[in-house]
Amino acid sequence: MNEPVTVTKGGIAASLFSGYFRGRRENYSKLRTDLLRARIFVPVEKWLSKAVFYSIVAAFGAVAGYILLKFIILSVVSEFSFGSTTDLVLSLVFAVIAFFAAYIGFYMFPRIRAWERKRKIDMNLPYAIGYISAMASIGVLPYAIFKKLSEAGETYGEVSNELKLLVRDVELLGFDFITALKKLVATTPSVHMRAFLQGAVTTALSGGEMGPYFTKTSEEYMEERRKRYGNFIETLGLFSEFYVIGLVMAPLLLVVVLSIMVFLGGASLAGLAAIIYLIIPLGSAGFILLISTLSTE
Repeated sequence: MNEPVTVTKGGIAASLFSGYFRGRRENYSKLRTDLLRARIFVPVEKWLSKAVFYSIVAAFGAVAGYILLKFIILSVVSEFSFGSTTDLVLSLVFAVIAFFAAYIGFYMFPRIRAWERKRKIDMNLPYAIGYISAMASIGVLPYAIFKKLSEAGETYGEVSNELKLLVRDVELLGFDFITALKKLVATTPSVHMRAFLQGAVTTALSGGEMGPYFTKTSEEYMEERRKRYGNFIETLGLFSEFYVIGLVMAPLLLVVVLSIMVFLGGASLAGLAAIIYLIIPLGSAGFILLISTLSTE
């Protein structure tokens, strides 16, 4: 199980910058949401303080790296040198680039982690809902189902990790089941899981039974899953045709034609070598990367 990312309290960064960001927390509501959805349990002001601190460190590191690189170059090429103005300008440029790169990286990391968690949740959610439906059909109480599901992390991955927070809110923080569900709805990064849980809350508050709702939702999600896999198989078939035509038949034909032309003296080996050693390997690698990306989705 992936443990939530945590940051130790105190430190130089918080003492230097947290006061500035604490007074502007309302300007970073989106970042706060991203931190919650990424399960990074750190106050916004402390996260931004660390971002600024490490950005400053990165800026100094970039300047130090530039100085070291220049020293190495000068030790190899004695006649190579820069003027002091050029050194100052380049140092400032590298420092600014390193500062903003580190700060943007810190700022975007929660969003990227939340997106990754969303992908993992959506991957396992239809099967988790199927499990919930099966348990509900034999009369198991909803909270007992969610608690049991939270303990099946090896099977349901991030879905189980999300439900651990539900169990924590109920058993450790003393919230009732519906309130804990609402809290999870507000913080889960998955739109599909949010809709599923919100439907459960609405069903419970309207006096309906959760069992039939779980069963119906499970059927809908599995049907959607089957359609998605069908579309994926059709897409793979289309890509396979492009691959056969574009990277098997066409290059093979060109290789034969160019080989004859080279033999007759009408072409050079450069074009033939480019097809064999560049176009075919790079094209195949691109197709592998494309299929791998589609498969993970």
